[in-house]
Amino acid sequence: MQNRYDALINKGGDSYQMIYTKKYLEQNGVQVNISTELTPNLENYDIIHLFNITRVHETYVQFKNAKKKNKKVVLSPIYHSINDIRNYERKNLTGLHGFIVKLFKDTNKIQLIKTLYYTYKYPSTWYSWITQVRKGYTGQQKELLKNADYILPNSELEMKSIKEELFNSENVKLKYDIVYNGIENIIYEESTRILDWLKINEIKDFVLCSGRIEPRKNQLTVIQALKNDEIKIVFAGALNKMHHSYSKEFLKQVRQNRNLFYIGEVKRDEIMTLNKYAKVSVLASWFETTGLVGLESGITGCNVVVTEKGYAREYYREYAWYCNPESLPSIRDSVISAYNAPRGSKQLEEHIQQMGLTWEQAAKKTAEIYKKILQS
Repeated sequence: MQNRYDALINKGGDSYQMIYTKKYLEQNGVQVNISTELTPNLENYDIIHLFNITRVHETYVQFKNAKKKNKKVVLSPIYHSINDIRNYERKNLTGLHGFIVKLFKDTNKIQLIKTLYYTYKYPSTWYSWITQVRKGYTGQQKELLKNADYILPNSELEMKSIKEELFNSENVKLKYDIVYNGIENIIYEESTRILDWLKINEIKDFVLCSGRIEPRKNQLTVIQALKNDEIKIVFAGALNKMHHSYSKEFLKQVRQNRNLFYIGEVKRDEIMTLNKYAKVSVLASWFETTGLVGLESGITGCNVVVTEKGYAREYYREYAWYCNPESLPSIRDSVISAYNAPRGSKQLEEHIQQMGLTWEQAAKKTAEIYKKILQS
């Protein structure tokens, strides 16, 4: 399995998808190693499974290396709609990054500048920028998708975006199968640290907002939407170091509002304990492929409010409340409705179980596809 250079340092949704798929593949007898190198030795491997075509300059070099060695390639694109990305960046980003996305209209130019930043940050990946100069950002994405032996999007909506935005709905033949993301089907012991923290701060019937503290996850807008209500809101997640001013303003708001609480980054048993005792979990992101934190909350019986942007609706269907991340009234109305409803009233927990949204099922389907391409 290969992913972006910093996938194990700055963990995001693509990192966890890779890590948990690996864990459960190994339980099915598949031998798996992870590498974030661009051109590792692939001699001992049958299949190279690539993740993430957002940071495609790295994935593209990994792909070319695999094909040079005549290896079968499986691709999990984790593709975010370029329209959602543009909308988010133009309305949220400030400083040099914000100036660049407002100045340039062309996706390839904007992404080339972003890639230049990443290769400056990680000098050993420098030549991946050169390949993007030659091929173009969307050119790299399209070549990967056309030439992968199999594509594993996380939803039909993701595949629809790929076809419409990258191929203009042209009749391209892409070998793909949907592999839904999921959660671990594990019962965690309650965290005494979290229980003590909730008791000390006298927190009951609270709204939980978990995820990295950053503009895309939209915590400041959630605060604006709800800070005049007497509902207690708990935020859990690491501060994104790339968004210092956003983190600074977030911490300021928490200090100034007695109904806001920030517990910082938490472990798995701790977040699941918070989910168990929260009345509502809110994920008002500017876009999501899945919205895993809502599934983790929903399996505990928590009411879930999730963004209407991205592909989350294919997972949550009618079993969650939806909000527009750009609208304060939409966020407030959805959260208040979920807060006033009985816990678990939309039966999301039952839906997750019936749909089989677990990493175990995701790995089982992935293993079946591995066998199929090796036999072809």
